[in-house]
Amino acid sequence: MDVKTSAARFDEAVSALPAVMKNALLGISRSVKAAAFEVRIRVNKPINLACAGQSWFVDRDSQLHNIPRHCFKVSREDIAQAVVEMCAYSVHTHQQEFLSGYISLRGGHRAGICGTAVQSGGKITAVRDITSINLRIAREVLGAATPLVDALFRDKLRGVLVAGVPSSGKTTIIRDLARQLATGETGGYIKVAVVDERGEIGAVFEGVPQNQLGETCDILSGYPKGEGIQLAVRTLSPQVIICDEIGGREETDSMLDGLNCGVKMIATAHAATIDELLARRQISRLIRWGAFEKIVLLGDAGNPCNIQRIVEVGDLFHEAAGYAAHHPVYLDDGDAYGVRFIRTGAEH
Repeated sequence: MDVKTSAARFDEAVSALPAVMKNALLGISRSVKAAAFEVRIRVNKPINLACAGQSWFVDRDSQLHNIPRHCFKVSREDIAQAVVEMCAYSVHTHQQEFLSGYISLRGGHRAGICGTAVQSGGKITAVRDITSINLRIAREVLGAATPLVDALFRDKLRGVLVAGVPSSGKTTIIRDLARQLATGETGGYIKVAVVDERGEIGAVFEGVPQNQLGETCDILSGYPKGEGIQLAVRTLSPQVIICDEIGGREETDSMLDGLNCGVKMIATAHAATIDELLARRQISRLIRWGAFEKIVLLGDAGNPCNIQRIVEVGDLFHEAAGYAAHHPVYLDDGDAYGVRFIRTGAEH
């Protein structure tokens, strides 16, 4: 994505904010807009821009500072107004998103919210007194998945888990991977189903995807991942299902059901290392039962979409690779979810 287009995506995202914040952000330089991937807004703190390798504070005149001195501070009223405007003055229609900690915006942008949880019966029923907003700028990077396509998908479809730390480019990678698989880049048009629970992959707005996902891609927007995967298998006959940020029991159950129907799975997970992945209960379960053939580890947030390593899942079951599958690990109800992996040597 070129600088002009990247800056336009930034402008699109911040346009959902109240005038006092929006005007300050719209006035910064195009190059900084293109580099920014997050706008952090906190009560009684200055607006903070997160760019690759750099953090900036913004004043009312759109000037950038590397220390917060002389920058205007966001008030509690500014935060409350920002939430109302990001919800297009219809806060009640976003209640389910609130409970999940975010607000979806047009264009695939997402505002993470932090506040006080209201509980009833041990469950969160509402969120009040919002104290901070993390506005994440969605970037469509055409070609981001090309190294992955060249390495893994030229000869066959594979189940792949893309892992990395927050802001390492996981969603950007699988978005472009969906596009390439569904536009014939691998030599044939693959039937792809994208389960886009938070609207960050296809960015569907009023029924129209804002991002390019290809001619043979179906998008299930807003569906919980578990339900979306089941629906895709039952009704769309996909060759591959793509979803973001897996980890729940229902999601993994649905993915394993899909495997039994011959569907390949491509997903992302938060983890910096193989050790961190294997320590996660449901991820370990999916790996053990063959949901993925390859694990792709991305670099840090300072260099998004950088493929650090590609790991063959089969190697995890051999001591020569540094890991050995030990014995099944069981839940309290006696249901095995995977295996315990014992570290036997240096990771490589």
